[in-house]
Amino acid sequence: RPHLTPSCPPPVPSTMVRRKSQKQNNHNPLTYQEARSTLGHYGTQKSRVGADSQLPFGHCALSLNPITRDAVVSPSGTLYQKESIVEYLVRENEKLKEWRQSYERQQVEDEEKEKEEEGKKKMREIESFSAKDGGVLTSADASAHVSKHASGRLGSLKGMGYDVSGREEKRAGLKRTSYWLSDWTPDAGEERVKTPPKRPSSPFSGREIRLKDLKAVTLCAEEESGPGAGAGSAPAFVCALSRKRMTTQPCVAITRTGTVMLKASYEEFARGDMVDPVTGGKFKEKDVVDLRKAATGYAASGKVEAEVYRPTMS
Repeated sequence: RPHLTPSCPPPVPSTMVRRKSQKQNNHNPLTYQEARSTLGHYGTQKSRVGADSQLPFGHCALSLNPITRDAVVSPSGTLYQKESIVEYLVRENEKLKEWRQSYERQQVEDEEKEKEEEGKKKMREIESFSAKDGGVLTSADASAHVSKHASGRLGSLKGMGYDVSGREEKRAGLKRTSYWLSDWTPDAGEERVKTPPKRPSSPFSGREIRLKDLKAVTLCAEEESGPGAGAGSAPAFVCALSRKRMTTQPCVAITRTGTVMLKASYEEFARGDMVDPVTGGKFKEKDVVDLRKAATGYAASGKVEAEVYRPTMS
């Protein structure tokens, strides 16, 4: 057994050796797997979105079904079936009507409260004037008179170390430091009705949308005898000019003529002379809408990962 001098510390067992870290306490106590299994609601959550969660091209963004008739496009480039989007607008307009009624009632109540407060204020001014005219001091005037002569004495006592705070000051300090007490729990106040918008918002872009903002377009369905067609498969749609199947490629719609085509075909055959090669009608640059890009489960088709921000423990 080796001889240990008092100046040498005893050997540390191998199981108790600490990490060589300058900041041993500045780390997350849980490993990644422990945080995922036991505290899954902490930290930003990410999940890969499969093909079943993606909307194929030519499907209504509200009903999620293939558009078989009356296709319309919004200014943001989202395709809808007219029946679905009209039903949505009618329902949202009814909600807006009830919202406006609640807001108007709140405005009337606020005006009544304001008039009541003004009346009380005028009554206090009249009472104060009458008391002063009769030679009687009100409680507020008396307190101001006393505080004017006692402020010097209180200041000297406070300088000597005495506690000269009044009851209200102590209650205010206790309320500030002991906010968890039931008597001083913060009150959120009365719930206010926000100002309603003029029109319903789009279910995707969030902008105000009107029925006349929706433009009718024509979707060319692929023939059933084409490649990949089956009895239970969803209908596919093709470019009106090149007859190529439209899946995840960039597509455009010419709202004046209602033609839907691939953006590559539009750039090559229609943009130069601003004439629709399918119908022969002329159009302007403002009539061209970039359609919402479809996606599949593959990363090359677009965004395939959903992300939700949550607070972390670090």
